[in-house]
Formats: sequence, C-alpha cells, structure tokens
Amino acid sequence: MEPDRPSLRLADPAPPGWPLWIELWVLPYVREPALWPVLVALLGHVVVGIAPLVLYVVREGGLRSELLLATLVLGSLGLVGFEVWRFRRPGGVTAALVGTWITSLGLAWIFDRTGVF
Repeated sequence: MEPDRPSLRLADPAPPGWPLWIELWVLPYVREPALWPVLVALLGHVVVGIAPLVLYVVREGGLRSELLLATLVLGSLGLVGFEVWRFRRPGGVTAALVGTWITSLGLAWIFDRTGVF
C-alpha cells in the first residue's frame, strides 16, 4: 500500500504592501525557485550594463552618466527602504539588489584591473 503523499505546496503569497505591478511582474521571480534561473539571467544583463557605467563615471565623469548612476543607486535604496519599512526586514528584493550591485562593482573592478573595458 502506498503512503499518502503530501499535496504540492507553492510559495506563500506575499503580504499586501507592494504595488500591484511589482506583485505581478517582479516578485514571482524572487519567490518561486523555478523562476530563479530567469532572475539570474535578467540580473546578469543588468550587471553587464551597470559595470561599464560605474567604470565610466570613475574614469571620465560627466554629468549625465553621474545622474544616471545616482538614479539607479537611489532607486535601489528606495526599494530596499520600502521593503524594510513595510515588512520590517530585508527580503528577496533586497538580496537581489545587493547581489546585483556587489557583482556590478566587482565586475567594474575586474574590467579596470585587466583593461578589458
């Protein structure tokens, strides 16, 4: 006789608090393990864009590039701040943003040291 198998359990729904478009288009990639490879691929593309921007700002400067980088940083800090304020702790969005920025800065440093870019 086969023992009863537990039912399939998906990730718990998020507590209310995020705007609807973030709930529908962003958070499923953070919460569902099956979508994590897609999240890694998307964040990899973001890293490939941010790393040269960081390197350009450090080497050349320029008001437009500095404003773009500042906007990206402030947007990231805003999302982290909202998540901590609303849920009283950092979560998946914070982890994804911190990982993206650490990887971007590391890649920019590697580009600088190796002369690739």
